[in-house]
Amino acid sequence: MTDSKDQKITIALEPGHVAIILGMEDGQISRQLFASPDVDAMLDDEQSDIPFQYFLASAFLVRLDQDEDFVSDLAEWYDEKLRGEAGREEDPS
Repeated sequence: MTDSKDQKITIALEPGHVAIILGMEDGQISRQLFASPDVDAMLDDEQSDIPFQYFLASAFLVRLDQDEDFVSDLAEWYDEKLRGEAGREEDPS
């Protein structure tokens, strides 16, 4: 395994898309929010509304940061989803 601080990757976002990048650094969640160039231009234009997808991603990150129970609730929900999907894959009917 290589040291992730030495490796960088480039992502290309389609028009209208935003991306949340999550990582772990020293046991803490790191987060970054990126916007495609057209969304970024809307954010720079003081007369434009904040695009909904950017607002939603920002709200997710705020909740992740401020609500201590959110991370555990999200992990529990995800685990239940995985178990549900695993059960459907095992059921041949």
